[in-house]
Amino acid sequence: MNLTELIEIAVPVDGEAAEAVSELFNRYNGGTWEEDSETGEASGGGAVIEATGFDDFHRPIEGEYRVVVKTYVKPGRRGEEIRRQIEEGLWRLSLLYPIPEPTIRVVREEDWAHAWKKFYKPMRIGQRVLLVPAWEEIETAPDDIVVKLEPGMAFGTGMHPTTRLCIAALEELVRPGQSLLDVGTGSGVLAVVGAKLGASPIVATDIDTLAIDATLDNAERNGIPTGEDGILTVIHGSIPADRTGIFSIVVANILAEILVGLFDGRYGNVPLAEPVAPGGTMILSGILDEKAGMVLEAAARHGFTLIDRKQESDWLALVVKKNE
Repeated sequence: MNLTELIEIAVPVDGEAAEAVSELFNRYNGGTWEEDSETGEASGGGAVIEATGFDDFHRPIEGEYRVVVKTYVKPGRRGEEIRRQIEEGLWRLSLLYPIPEPTIRVVREEDWAHAWKKFYKPMRIGQRVLLVPAWEEIETAPDDIVVKLEPGMAFGTGMHPTTRLCIAALEELVRPGQSLLDVGTGSGVLAVVGAKLGASPIVATDIDTLAIDATLDNAERNGIPTGEDGILTVIHGSIPADRTGIFSIVVANILAEILVGLFDGRYGNVPLAEPVAPGGTMILSGILDEKAGMVLEAAARHGFTLIDRKQESDWLALVVKKNE
């Protein structure tokens, strides 16, 4: 096999299976293209989610909407081992979800580097927010809040319903000068949108160092100052221990089970409720409709009351308020 070729592993999915397959691909084939010290072979790149069948407002068109999760493996001994782990993992997942057999083919590396971008188009969310790929130029209306993004292969483009739901909630909630915490920021899209809406100061956290780099890059791309003198601070980690009770708004777009664990302090020393100021609000997403109950129960245990519920297809964003 030519060194400029890659092995593409693709799985058509829907609903919760998309999250599960993405997590599997990122687990076994995540990160940057890192070389093996002994063989010189490289693998990495993570999951790519491709979705088609949307109208001009990026709403799924019935009968045309289709989601495929892909990952790319470089040839060689390490690549074959990653492929074996992925195929075994998909088989185990198929016992829990209706996941079809993966499609495996060879593609050229230069085609892979750009092919995913054709699925990422300008997207209008809510009343004013317009997400635009960094490589595209479009006409905008005077009141548009334009967010330029270069999400990279491993992070969200805003295409997922939970991201859109969070952005719509931020547009309704954020007032200039309010403090904002984005837990599990990924590409930084929610932190950047918050900054464009006037939130300040903002803290964005993630346990993935690639997410930190992506967030800093997207902040710079949108003219948002970072660091000690900026409005956005990006932290490698989860929930900051030194900022208890100071955030007017906290957004966490993760998964239902992780959110419950964060509330109960099972992931780190700081529970999710701690950074929220009395009377502050939290936007919780990454939640399937059937799992809303467990998240609301966890929120209620820690002093929160549901004030809004947004839904797209099977996905939810829950807006809860901290009791004063």
